[in-house]
Amino acid sequence: MAKQSFAPVFPHWELFIKNTFMPILDMFKSNEHTTDVTKRFYKEDGIWYIDLPEFLEQGLGTRANLMMVGGTDTLLDKLSNNGTEATIRFSNNGFRPTKEEVILIRTDLGYDETYLKNVGHAPVDGGAYYSVKSIDQNLCNHKLWLCPVTKYVFNGYYPPVIHVETI
Repeated sequence: MAKQSFAPVFPHWELFIKNTFMPILDMFKSNEHTTDVTKRFYKEDGIWYIDLPEFLEQGLGTRANLMMVGGTDTLLDKLSNNGTEATIRFSNNGFRPTKEEVILIRTDLGYDETYLKNVGHAPVDGGAYYSVKSIDQNLCNHKLWLCPVTKYVFNGYYPPVIHVETI
């Protein structure tokens, strides 16, 4: 059977791709939307938190907003080798990959209000679900949830892809 070309069905497909997807790719490549940040996480009384004093000082929330729950705690346990502290570098635009690099791919937006209430997380109005991609088979396809503090860290949005590495 001969290969059928996509061009006769949609003769301007190259122009469509260029006009539709290239601006989106350019947005994520621009410095305005690039975030490369290193943050400390700590575990206290069995609960992981991001160390983000500026968030609290600006009155944007409480310590309960900084809780790492919904699978993120499991990822931090792994990244910290079951320790109580981890320093993590994040980028929405990538960096030189390492063997230990973990990539989070956004799969959905939303939150589970009942779950968050049960674990003591502060009330939220959103969040994002991510799937973990890693060479480490224990992490591969792990699912996790990130709260709206993610939007604070990434300048107002939930990145489609977040590169993660332990420092």
